[in-house]
Amino acid sequence: MADKPRIIGIDLGTTNTLVASVRNRIPKIVPTDRGNLILPSVVALSSKGDMLVGGIAKDQMVTNPKNTLYGTKRLIGRKYHSKAVEELKSYFHYDIVEGADGDAAVALGGKTYSLQHVAGLILGQVKTIAEQFLGGPIAEAVISVPAYYNDNQRNAVKEAGRLAGFDVKRIVNEPTAAALAYGFNRGLDQKILVYDLGGGTFDVSVLQLTGNVFEVLATGGDTFLGGVDFDNRVIDYVLQKFHEAHGIDLAQSPIAMQRIKNAAEAAKIDLTLRLNVVIDLPYIEERKGKPIDLRIPLTRDVLNALTGDLVARTFEMCDRVLEEKGIKRTEIDEIILVGGQSRMPLVQQKIQEHFGKPPRKGVHPDECVALGAALLADSLGSLDSVTLLDALSMPIGYGLPNLRVRRIIEKNSAIPLVRSFRLPAPKDPSSQFIELDIYQGDSDLIVDNEYLGTVRVPASAAGRKIDFKLTEECLLQVMVEEGSAMKRLELATRDTPADLKRAIAESMPKEEVGQPQPQQAAEGGSLLSSIKAFWKR
Repeated sequence: MADKPRIIGIDLGTTNTLVASVRNRIPKIVPTDRGNLILPSVVALSSKGDMLVGGIAKDQMVTNPKNTLYGTKRLIGRKYHSKAVEELKSYFHYDIVEGADGDAAVALGGKTYSLQHVAGLILGQVKTIAEQFLGGPIAEAVISVPAYYNDNQRNAVKEAGRLAGFDVKRIVNEPTAAALAYGFNRGLDQKILVYDLGGGTFDVSVLQLTGNVFEVLATGGDTFLGGVDFDNRVIDYVLQKFHEAHGIDLAQSPIAMQRIKNAAEAAKIDLTLRLNVVIDLPYIEERKGKPIDLRIPLTRDVLNALTGDLVARTFEMCDRVLEEKGIKRTEIDEIILVGGQSRMPLVQQKIQEHFGKPPRKGVHPDECVALGAALLADSLGSLDSVTLLDALSMPIGYGLPNLRVRRIIEKNSAIPLVRSFRLPAPKDPSSQFIELDIYQGDSDLIVDNEYLGTVRVPASAAGRKIDFKLTEECLLQVMVEEGSAMKRLELATRDTPADLKRAIAESMPKEEVGQPQPQQAAEGGSLLSSIKAFWKR
């Protein structure tokens, strides 16, 4: 009888991807790239037309920045015409284009690739390496996602797993997976806060641990706050200092910018253990045929000053999440750190000050999510399996003619669940169809939320019962009453709804509508503007 194929846990990160498996009830990280425990979440098209994944792709970021994809986790599952993608375009120097069904996609070598395809390449590389290391086929996986991912993003990650050849048994929230790595089989009775500051996103979740029951009490986050934002502050500082010394705007040089980006990230990491470093980049530019070196000291105090407001934002979110559920700081028994950026001394100092206790040191911030995902994967179907009682991170509702959202499922609702209501009449009395545009997000305005899709049913269905069902993976299913049964509907997502287009247009300053704005000169505007102008090219 053939051995049962292994099931693995995967932490698909913004910066790096990790995979873990369980043997004899002990989870361990699988070496994934050149003997390292991490696989850089980078995909590139080489000059020879080969698709590269992982460390080999990251190696040529300096010489081939236009065809190197990184940080795509911030884009996956988002609509091209969404407000979020508009803001994210300035962060990357590869081409973000409109793909199928109006989704954000990327262009490489004259071809358009979906972000599910890009993530699938990373997951496929993980699958191949893990199969070689573990010595057998791997058919199934549990994949983690940020708790603050919306329905589109969760479905996109699941699709990426399928493209990589996995049967994705479960999508699990990263903080929940981290809590599993901390509390599995320890018989705890604690209230813990998981502080997850990764490469691209920040999540905070409060969980009640009772034995192997893990109940999420409250969750929140920010998909525009992560390690790359700390890197950008250092980049901005380096550009400013170099400009002051030499009068040269390095933001105009793609290769110089990529070298600075790499050096800024390395310096930030070094300052975790050291009080000062020097960012030293020989021959960064030349003037009149003579090379100019970049040599800029950076201290931990300066880094703290540059990024202190970013750290403060994480604690504003922590307080908001606690207040929403009426939980006091003193009720938190342990704080668990997740994500590489949580290693920053300033973060740990502020946690001590904010909560009156230091963070728990026994959980590896980089590995715990993958380890927790592997523990969940191994327990699926077991008699002593864990019980996860998760919660919805952002409310879900449908758009109204006044460009606001009527909420159907509130934030922090325990899942799985079903919410029912009656279908309203068509917006236009002469229409043959009822169309409900579904949105997810914390705002009451549709323009500030993520469009999930449209329910489209005949006008004769007005008054019938409609169910919004959330699965244990926090995935939305919509069902409409048909006779004595409930029929599941697929959400149409081909076009941006007219109401959303109108809301986006109305939210833009009048001078931006229909006319290009002159680009700020590097000397006259901020250096951050120069960075953004560079990444847009």
